[in-house]
Amino acid sequence: MTDLRLTSGDTKPPLGGWLPGVRLTEAQAAVLNAVADELIPGGDGFPAPSEIDVISFIARYVAPAGTPARWFPFLGENDLRARLDALGDGFVNGGSLARVRVMEGLERDESEFFVRVRDLVYHAYYSRPEVVRAMNRNLPAGRDYRPTPQPYGYSDVMDDWDDELLSRVRGTYTRTEDVRRVMVPADLPVGPARKLRGEGS
Repeated sequence: MTDLRLTSGDTKPPLGGWLPGVRLTEAQAAVLNAVADELIPGGDGFPAPSEIDVISFIARYVAPAGTPARWFPFLGENDLRARLDALGDGFVNGGSLARVRVMEGLERDESEFFVRVRDLVYHAYYSRPEVVRAMNRNLPAGRDYRPTPQPYGYSDVMDDWDDELLSRVRGTYTRTEDVRRVMVPADLPVGPARKLRGEGS
């Protein structure tokens, strides 16, 4: 009989992330907040990530120690802690220009880690209710944005269909039983579209 029990290596994070989540030290949280603030500077009506607790979101999605980082964001607790510790107070207190230089080095030399942290910071930031409200207030295209559209949908902000315009639209279709196979000759010259797809010689 096949054993279908999950092992720790197969465990997928629960909906909403791991609870209670990774507990970072104050120093590690300060470094992560500084990283987030450089990736997404606040302003123009939008809060800085460090002002809206992106840390709690990030902490739930980093794989806890002893659990393989097989799911988004593919970051493990021990690796994240070690990298935050390596950046340390010098990164936090170095000023924005110095932090940007360090992050450019990470992006260049450790691109996989940089991309994972960057993506996680973006997910965390745009999950925050304060950011959704800022989008509603400050972006014309974001006035109807909701973090979870259902059950409300977007019907309260959509324009009504123009029934008169739609009544003039005339379309055609070919019934399935009327579709006929077309044989393409083998010696047909290869056009640009087929070359782009890598077809032909």
